[in-house]
Amino acid sequence: MWSKVRQLVNLNNDAFTLVEFLIVVAVAGIVIGAIYGIFVSSNRSYHTQDRVVDAQQRVRAGIDFMVRDIRIAGFDPQGTANAGIEVAAASKLRFTADMNRVNGIENTDRERITYELDSANNRLRQCLYEGTGSQSWQTLTDNVSALSFTYLDADGNNLGNPVAAADLANIRTVLISMTCQETDAGGQTFTRTLNTRVICRNLSL
Repeated sequence: MWSKVRQLVNLNNDAFTLVEFLIVVAVAGIVIGAIYGIFVSSNRSYHTQDRVVDAQQRVRAGIDFMVRDIRIAGFDPQGTANAGIEVAAASKLRFTADMNRVNGIENTDRERITYELDSANNRLRQCLYEGTGSQSWQTLTDNVSALSFTYLDADGNNLGNPVAAADLANIRTVLISMTCQETDAGGQTFTRTLNTRVICRNLSL
């Protein structure tokens, strides 16, 4: 009988004890916890970078829209349309261009364009033919927290803001600064700002 007991004891020498099992469980828990923490951190970082890219794309798209159109301000090949900048304020710019190359500015062919910040709704808006029966507003970019225009003459002097009516014809360069704002999954708010300079070649003719 004693020999059988000794055999059973010897057989159980290779098994895990309760203490060893608890140690394994504890180590496994620590490793899994560390892996989960890394996963959560990486996932949060990924989503934050995704929001950063989104903000950068928004501000760049808005700037690109404005630059493309502002460059044509004052286009007047016939010299009879009196095209140029009509409103030059801190967050609003309206200008005309004789795009269809006929006498006068008409409510067609994007000949009167306005850009402004709708601060109440944090968006960049564009208006075609503002002040006429054909005016049409549309949102170009949302989550815009700031937009500013600065106006320079041919010598690089700041013409003030807003530019007086008597000085509108002296504008040669428009500086644009726009900021878009985003919020990540953790509620953290961040912004991206883009600044650019637009030389209005048609205004110098």
